Amino acid sequence: MREKCEKPPLCYDFSNVATYLERPEVVETLGVKGHKWSDCDHIVALPFELLGDWMHSYQTKLPDQLKAGIRVMMYAGDQDYICNWLGNQAWTKAMAWPHKAAFNSAEVTNYTAGTNATIGELRTAHGFSFLRMFNAGHMVPRDQPAAAQAMMEAFISGGI
Repeated sequence: MREKCEKPPLCYDFSNVATYLERPEVVETLGVKGHKWSDCDHIVALPFELLGDWMHSYQTKLPDQLKAGIRVMMYAGDQDYICNWLGNQAWTKAMAWPHKAAFNSAEVTNYTAGTNATIGELRTAHGFSFLRMFNAGHMVPRDQPAAAQAMMEAFISGGI
């Protein structure tokens, strides 16, 4: 939301991915000679959409995972125009599960990931977390790579 879209339609510059995937040794290893890489290929995506394997509401699937003891973290960049953090926060708070009240009343804390700087805001309760990442758009790891890495490391190690 805060930056002009310089590379439509995705706005992020993925040219380094295309450069890598066009290397002869990569083309040979992947077995894709004669095919060209596309960042967002609608011909590939269309069959998934037609077969019903597209976007789903996971708020009906996550309660079973949480009940089974699987920790879940949802995160969103505070500058994401596509999947805005307010909408993501709203569905996490509306999700029906046994600890909904505890999650909704949990304190929202500044998240630092072990740094001196606040990189986001975190709400967590009973294995479910929602993290709003500051100064990040739709692709948090592209916009805030160090913060995204710290977030993932904290989640994997059980710090979130």
